Amino acid sequence: MKANPKILLYILMISALGINTPLSIVGIIAQIAEYFNTSIAISGLYVSSFTFTIAICGLFIPVLFSRFERKRTFISILTVFAISNIVIIFTKSIYIASFFRILSAVFYPAFISIALTVCEEIAPKGEEQDYITRILLGISVGSIIGLPITTGLGTIFGYQVAMTWIFAINFITLLLIIIFFPRIEGKSKSYEMPFSSLRTKEFIIATIGIIMMPIGASIVYNYQPLFLQVVSHIYTYKLSLFLFIYGLFSIFGTWLGGKLIAKRDKATLIIFQLVCGGVFVLLYLFANYLIPVIILILIFGVLDGMGYNLIQYIEASVVPDSPELANGIFLSILNGGIALGIAIGGFLVDGFGIMSIFIAGALFLLIAFIMMVYVIKIMKIPLKYSRQ
Repeated sequence: MKANPKILLYILMISALGINTPLSIVGIIAQIAEYFNTSIAISGLYVSSFTFTIAICGLFIPVLFSRFERKRTFISILTVFAISNIVIIFTKSIYIASFFRILSAVFYPAFISIALTVCEEIAPKGEEQDYITRILLGISVGSIIGLPITTGLGTIFGYQVAMTWIFAINFITLLLIIIFFPRIEGKSKSYEMPFSSLRTKEFIIATIGIIMMPIGASIVYNYQPLFLQVVSHIYTYKLSLFLFIYGLFSIFGTWLGGKLIAKRDKATLIIFQLVCGGVFVLLYLFANYLIPVIILILIFGVLDGMGYNLIQYIEASVVPDSPELANGIFLSILNGGIALGIAIGGFLVDGFGIMSIFIAGALFLLIAFIMMVYVIKIMKIPLKYSRQ
């Protein structure tokens, strides 16, 4: 291929950033409820519909699209996102908005999966992992930049302005693909996955245990902007700035999680659940004290970043013969856990108040701790780095 692989890499990196911005509306759940004249619980379901759809489609949609020409696939998916966002901006019906939000989410796994595959294909020999990491960084930056910008625009100017920014960044990525990206043929061969790996006792128990972690974390994470407004009285640009700093701590947590897993995998997997649950309990106890709340939430930011590594590591350990399948399951668990956490959190906030998110989050982390101890200490599953 004559195109400069570095240029293609950065186009895909920006595209990954853009396609990830619809996830950033978690910070404006209250504004969504006001705009559509509905409850926090229904707004939470609207927000979580994106991640829940990804969780369902993550294992099979990328396979269906793998055979098609890459540029045409990227343009088709980004066009769906653009049209969906236009409808979402102007409709006053949460049912219509939900339909188009779900529609775009169906194609999200295909875009990310194919972008990672293309990056590995175009990378110079020996730089494949570096290229893949850049795409993952684009996804992370999309969340880190997207959340404070969307939250700031939503809280200051309202829901429609926040959604207009999301449409704009997606439309820019569509133009970049149309103008600069070359034609790359898809894969013609069929794809098979070893589903027999999913029937083992180790996989089932480990997966049930590890999904408790993103559920518990999501209950707190997705409603902490509302907590910071209602309890800590942090609003507008201050809220956006704090969420941006939180994102930076989360990036550090992702780096730290990888280092700790490589050195002390068993201890990290077990202790993480206790530390994170303990932070939630402390947030409940010190909710009325601003400085302790800020410190505790930033600690949670580090732990939140670590969580991605832990979930992926467990799945890679229990499905060692198929990294593609393990990563697909990781994507489904992560987004399924987030979706369930948003939904559960919305009903808790409506029924028991904002402070209930910390107790619920801690309980899910306690379940995760008990199951991780059972899987690692009693069942003694062979962890990836422990086998080496």
